Amino acid sequence: MQKNSEDYKLCFIDVEATGLDRVDHDIFQISARLMSADALTLIDSFDCTFKPFNPNNCQAEATEKHGYSQEQMQAFEIDSEQAYHAFVSWLNKHINRFDKTDKVHFVAYNAKFDAEFVRAWFEKHNDNYFGSYFWNPPICVMMGAAWFTKSVRSAFPNFKLSTLCQCAELGWDEDQAHDASYDIDKTIELYRYLDNNLIAL
Repeated sequence: MQKNSEDYKLCFIDVEATGLDRVDHDIFQISARLMSADALTLIDSFDCTFKPFNPNNCQAEATEKHGYSQEQMQAFEIDSEQAYHAFVSWLNKHINRFDKTDKVHFVAYNAKFDAEFVRAWFEKHNDNYFGSYFWNPPICVMMGAAWFTKSVRSAFPNFKLSTLCQCAELGWDEDQAHDASYDIDKTIELYRYLDNNLIAL
């Protein structure tokens, strides 16, 4: 049976990692929101904080940004393998990975970073089936925002998620920032804003 174009789903994902290199560094927090095609209805959510795959390799800049020390990350209750299996089980509730037409869009702010880290996380747990769950390429909210603001780009001091949210009057709480759950919820708000206002100029 052919799927209706409105049957597709969006999976908004944000991760926090121990550094910027997906090979040498690892994620320790992942938040996902499975949304309807219009990004207005939450279908399901997933949030998990866990010991990184290699807890001994952390960049000082990353630790300073997300606020977790190496000792704090090692003290998380579950390990990377448990978190990986929990996430895959969550995906399997909504996606039949053996059906090539049944996938979801991976959506994130700076999507290349998050998608590559999640793919690497799968591979570190001997799973090469990331592409069985997610369409390629991922949808990048940052790129959508770049298109929307291209004529006024010089007015922005930077292109961080926080800056875009504040410029769109969506609010931003720096005390909650760099937590995957907070960041992905703000990404969804920005996506909705762009979806409602983005027109070809």
